[in-house]
Amino acid sequence: MGNGIQHCVCCDGLRAWMNSSSGQPSASGIGAEARSHHDLAAVEEARPSDLLPEGLSKNQQKKLLARQARQDRKGQKKVQKQSDALAIALGRLGEMLPAPPGAFDATQPEGLRLRLCAAFGARACYRSLPLAFGPQLDDGLAAVGSVLVRPEKYGAKFLPQEYSLLHKLWAVLGGDCAGAGVLDIGAGNANCAVLAAMLLGLTVICVERESPREELRAEMQLPLHLRSRIIRLEADIEDFGRAQLQEVASAHGLSRMVFVAKHPCGVGVDRSIECAARLQADQRAGATSVTIVGAVIATCCTNKLCLDDNQVSRVFEFCNFYSQDLPAFAGDLGMAQLERTVEIMSRCSAWRTAAGSNGNAIHTDQLEWAELFEDALQTLRLRRLDRIFGASTEVRFAPSSCTLQDRCLIAGPPPLPTGIFAHDGASSDPAFLAQLRQSAGRLLADTGAIDCRPKGLKSAKYGFDYTNGMGDDLEGLSD
Repeated sequence: MGNGIQHCVCCDGLRAWMNSSSGQPSASGIGAEARSHHDLAAVEEARPSDLLPEGLSKNQQKKLLARQARQDRKGQKKVQKQSDALAIALGRLGEMLPAPPGAFDATQPEGLRLRLCAAFGARACYRSLPLAFGPQLDDGLAAVGSVLVRPEKYGAKFLPQEYSLLHKLWAVLGGDCAGAGVLDIGAGNANCAVLAAMLLGLTVICVERESPREELRAEMQLPLHLRSRIIRLEADIEDFGRAQLQEVASAHGLSRMVFVAKHPCGVGVDRSIECAARLQADQRAGATSVTIVGAVIATCCTNKLCLDDNQVSRVFEFCNFYSQDLPAFAGDLGMAQLERTVEIMSRCSAWRTAAGSNGNAIHTDQLEWAELFEDALQTLRLRRLDRIFGASTEVRFAPSSCTLQDRCLIAGPPPLPTGIFAHDGASSDPAFLAQLRQSAGRLLADTGAIDCRPKGLKSAKYGFDYTNGMGDDLEGLSD
C-alpha cells in the first residue's frame, strides 16, 4: 500500500499457524476461548461469611449474601450475553466472507480472521500503529494551552488532540505556512481552527452543515485582525466544490491547502475523502489554482456506518465508495455480501467503545475483533488516499485517556514527512515550538487569552455551569 504501516503481527502468527505441521490454533492466539474483563471465575467465587462486615445479625448477613448472589448472577448473564453476541457475529461473518484456498478450517476464529484480512487486504493491527501525539508534549501543550480559557476538564480532553493535529498540519506543510490555508470539514465550535489561525498564521475555511450559535463560535472571541482568518461556509460536504474553494482562496491569497477533518462520524470520513478526491481532480485538470497538499483525518464512530444519528444506515453508501477495491466480493451477489459484511463489522466495532464504559462485560476477544474490523475498513480508506495523494499512513494521534477514537489518517505526496510521526521526547521540532511560543507571546501581550468557555451551557462531565453567566468552573457539578 505504500503507507509505511507495519505488517499485522496477528496475521503473521496466523500464517505461521497455517504452515505448521499440526494445523491447530494456539490456545493463546486471537481465536482462544472468549475471555472477559470481568473474569467469570471471579464472578462465581463464593463469598465466605468471614468477609462480611462485622456486627451484622444473621438475618442481615443472609440478606447481604442474597443480594451479592443476585449481583453475581446478573454479572454471569452479562458475560454470557456477550459470549453469545460474539458467537452470532462471527457465525454470520463466516457466511458472508469469501473462503480463500488452503487446507485449513476457515470456520474457526483463526481461519475466519485470515479470511477477513485476505478479503479486505488488511495489513496493520491497531495495536501496532505508531503513537504520534506531537513533539515535546509538556512544552507544546503549555504553549497552546496558554492562549485559550476553557474549563479545566474540557481542556484536558481536547488540548492534546488539538496540539497533535496542529503539528501534523505544520509537518504536511513542511513548516512553511506562507500562502497556505486549512479546509476544516465539520469544524464545530472552531477551537482547533482558531488555534491554527492564532499560532500558525493559517487561514481556515470551516465547512459545516449547520454552524453553532454565534456565542459558541470560538472565532467570535478573536481580535478583529485575526477574526478574518476564519471563514465559515455552511454547506454539505457533498456540495462543496472548486468554485467555493477558489473564491475564498483568491480573496485571501491562498495557493496551498491542507484538508482536515476531526472526528467526522461514520460515513462522514468517506464523504470527506470523496471531497478531497474531487478537489484534487479539479486541480490536476487545471480547473482551480489551489493545490491540496495533503490530508489529516481523525476518524470516528465506525459503528455509525450501520446506523447514524438520524437512524439511517450508510452501509450502501460506504460500499459504493470502495467496492471496486474488493475483488473478493465481485459478481452478481458480491455487493449484497459486502454490504452484509460491512454491516456486521460496523455494529460490532462498538464493542471497543463499550469496553471503556463502567460495568461492561466486553470480552477481550470482542475487543480484538472490533479492532480488526476497524483495521479492515481503514485499509480501504488508506488505499483510496494513496490514489488521491500518492502516499498515506495511519497513526494513533492522541492519548486514549483523551479519546478512544484515536486513529488518524494522513496523506500527501511521497515520501510523507517524518514529522507526522513525532511523539513526545522521542522527537523534537524546535521551529514548530518557537512558532507556538512567539505567536502565543504576541497574542497574550496584545489581547490576553481567548475566552472559549461555552456560554449558556452546563456540563457535569466537564465540571462547569455557564447558564447564569461566566462564573468559576464548578467541581462536583451534578445534573
